[in-house]
Amino acid sequence: MQVRKLGDAGLASSAIGLGTLALTGRSGPVDDAASVDTIRFALDIGVTLIDAATGFEAERAERLVGRAVAGRRDEAMIAVGGGSRPDAGGRRRRLDGTPEHLRRSCEASLARLGVDHIDLYYLDGADPRVPLEDSMGKLAELVAAGKVRHVGLSGASADQLRRAHAVHPVAALAAEYSLWERHVEAECLPAARERGVAVFACRPLGRGFLTGRIRSADQLSANDLRRDDPRFWPENLPANLDLLRAVEEIAAQRDLGLPRLAIAWLLGRGDDITPVPSTRDRVHLEMNSAAAGVRLTPDECEHLAALFPPASVAGRGCTLP
Repeated sequence: MQVRKLGDAGLASSAIGLGTLALTGRSGPVDDAASVDTIRFALDIGVTLIDAATGFEAERAERLVGRAVAGRRDEAMIAVGGGSRPDAGGRRRRLDGTPEHLRRSCEASLARLGVDHIDLYYLDGADPRVPLEDSMGKLAELVAAGKVRHVGLSGASADQLRRAHAVHPVAALAAEYSLWERHVEAECLPAARERGVAVFACRPLGRGFLTGRIRSADQLSANDLRRDDPRFWPENLPANLDLLRAVEEIAAQRDLGLPRLAIAWLLGRGDDITPVPSTRDRVHLEMNSAAAGVRLTPDECEHLAALFPPASVAGRGCTLP
């Protein structure tokens, strides 16, 4: 697995990362021991970026990562998030960007991970009750204290990225980015590139849609987060599957699995973009990682993008957890 320098902040990561949401049980049943083995297997095959910034079940994800990297800390680039809290029902997160909460969250993450520093600490979002500059100021203090190496933003707008970067260098912007969700390309990606900020493409397989394995909402378990996503609702999913068929044909022509093609498409958008798919299956993990060896030409990337125009995705544009 290729390790690349990302952006101007000195951040280095494998070309493809591993997200941990699928390991926490929010998209199907899991076993903690198996989840730890999956993370260790990722390290075995050269995946260095382990992203525990799940939002949901973040505490569980951090404990799993901590168990997995024990004795192998130098092999992992660990990313976690701070600046939010679960609501009373545990179904959604609410923002809390107060400096004191960020300090406590960082200390708690360090303890759960069992490490002395966090490689990349995301601000989960801009809390409207707290000036963004105050939140970033606290994160800068955590960097100065050696508890955090790099600061990132999650789900930020282009303006928020600019404001945050003026306080302290932002190493990475985490945003949903895939063939069927490309809102980041309009303003955020240009703003990130202007400032030498890497982009971590979250949900690069469209929450599993771009694997081609989800053909009906009935396949989703009762507590699956995708039931809250209108793109998977019965009135929208068939239209989205119609769009997917043309991409499936190209994958077949290239003798590639659909997930590898979708990830390779992201890699073809620029060396500053790192796809971070989440999976609990070691076979899928290995197949996803193999996308780093697939090369698409610029023309092929543009052709795929044209087959999946953002405005045609049914249910797109909603606010998701």
